[in-house]
Amino acid sequence: MFIVRVMPIARGVFRDHLTFFSRDAIPAGMIVTVSVRNRSLPALVIESRDAREEKLDLRSADFSLKKISPKTRPKRIVTTAFVAAVKDAALWHGVHESIMFATLTSQVILTASNKLEAVTEPTAHLSLETEPTVRADLLVLQAEKEERVRTYRNLARESFARGESVMIIVPTVTEAEQMEENLKRGIEDHVLLLTSEVSKKKIIEAWNRCSTDTKPVLIIGTAFALSAPRTNIGTIVVERESARGYRGFSRPHVDVRRCAESLCRRMGARLILADFPLRIETRYRVDAHEMDELARSQVRPSGTAEISIVDTRKKEIPLEQTSKKVKRVFTALTEETKEKMHREILRGGRAIVFAARRGIAPLTVCNDCGTPVTDPHTGVPMVLHKTADGNQFMSHRSGATLPSETPCKTCKGWNLVTLGIGVERVADELAKAFPDSPLITFTKDSAPTHRTAKKLSEEFFSTEGAILVGTERMLPYLKKPVEIVAVASLDSMLSITAWRAHEHTLSILFYLQEHAELEFIVETRKPDSEVMKTFASGNPADFYRGDIAEREQYGYPPFTTFIGLLWKGTKVSVEKTSLAITEIFSDTDLVGPLPPIAIGKNEWSARAVIRIPRKEWPHTGLAQRILELPPNIEVTVDPDEIV
Repeated sequence: MFIVRVMPIARGVFRDHLTFFSRDAIPAGMIVTVSVRNRSLPALVIESRDAREEKLDLRSADFSLKKISPKTRPKRIVTTAFVAAVKDAALWHGVHESIMFATLTSQVILTASNKLEAVTEPTAHLSLETEPTVRADLLVLQAEKEERVRTYRNLARESFARGESVMIIVPTVTEAEQMEENLKRGIEDHVLLLTSEVSKKKIIEAWNRCSTDTKPVLIIGTAFALSAPRTNIGTIVVERESARGYRGFSRPHVDVRRCAESLCRRMGARLILADFPLRIETRYRVDAHEMDELARSQVRPSGTAEISIVDTRKKEIPLEQTSKKVKRVFTALTEETKEKMHREILRGGRAIVFAARRGIAPLTVCNDCGTPVTDPHTGVPMVLHKTADGNQFMSHRSGATLPSETPCKTCKGWNLVTLGIGVERVADELAKAFPDSPLITFTKDSAPTHRTAKKLSEEFFSTEGAILVGTERMLPYLKKPVEIVAVASLDSMLSITAWRAHEHTLSILFYLQEHAELEFIVETRKPDSEVMKTFASGNPADFYRGDIAEREQYGYPPFTTFIGLLWKGTKVSVEKTSLAITEIFSDTDLVGPLPPIAIGKNEWSARAVIRIPRKEWPHTGLAQRILELPPNIEVTVDPDEIV
């Protein structure tokens, strides 16, 4: 009999290693099936030892060992480099290795091991403790999409000539499909697509090709493609590296870019981070000589579209003017912008209109006393939405709703006025201004799935004279440029609490500019902000120099690593956890815990941030303390929000 130590692969198991027994020795790196809390889970074998060597420990153990399930035959389905990279990434993210493994692999693969070919590697042993022996090349490519695609095409052919495979990681499913379409011409037999929308059968076929096909391949996919069992990968590209889709919105908040870098270091492959513009942290690493440029960085956008930045404060329409008072009408888009859209639509052109916020208006206040309409549970402002039952106020934090007829809670008055621009308000205004033009609204509400989003995108690009109005949800689905692009609402993004908000806003502006053929219009009430000044100059380096200086002055990334802690519960339990956090991390640079805030009925949350010098993370001792925290405490390394 043999004692087998395994790593369960599941998000809900907060243990890295469990022990089972088996009749036969199972080599390290194999995938087996084990029973954990009456659940059958896949697990990675770490080591097997003869039970005779473990007699003393077995006799003193206060639990009985379970047998490894004989239902599935042990098989190696991932590479040694990937397993080692999982360990590195888990340490950096402060999460358990089992959770990281489950996040970066597909359940289709883990549950279909009987249909998969075994991975063969030059070295059959699995070593997770040794450091990489080959230095990975870390490169950047700052260029617009057309130039990036051209570079990838040349890169693939050069790599194929050397007998090497290439992997391109993208943030969304639709971008993976578009990238495949752009690159497959002439090399169709060498391209493999790995996304959640690919059928189970095709994923298994692609996986087996990675394991057995000796010809070099081009792998295009989302995060789980990193686990593809290909041993001759020479280059991994992270396309559009500034996309927020690379950071998990739910636990364990994994940063796929960091995982790709860990894999490159373990494989000795080169990593290319590509975008226009690059993230500030990435640009800093070039200046610090931690990364090099693949090619000379593009400094300014190459598009020929005419750019207009409109100060909407000067464009409001006078409605009534007397010697005492001036009253103005507020519109979502200025008349000049509508006129430009009208001219292009008459020629059969298309128009895209971007709005940052969902709903009709992000804020509603009493015109008599100034009191805002707020969530009765959390106190945050409620957003006015259009529904099938009429307009109603909704809280995006707690989900609470109120009828639109709700009076002011302070003075009980009915004189409520909406402030700000939501995408539904923009759509209503465009429907009145262009009654004969097809109007498509593209938000998380109208396109909750990839299929519905893809359908809306195809409808827009196949209809002449169509208008597409949407939020960030539509951005990855903009397959090609259109005649005119307008930004109706972006100012609210400059006021949110996320400390990277300005950088993200600038990235969106440059992204939208790439999709404008003839004219790009930005309407704003903050034309003097640094974001608008930088965009007007067309040189993202201007923003980089100012922002990196502020980050260094105040100790923000990339000079410091933030480790965010978030916990929820009743007010009493949250306060109790706050005291425990203060005690556990008393010897660290702990900011907080901040006072609890209401997020729902009888539900509260609180935050704290640990600051640690960048070069000191990951710190094994601190990481172990983080792993020992109760499961109700969420950990995010390098979070966007710290308050």
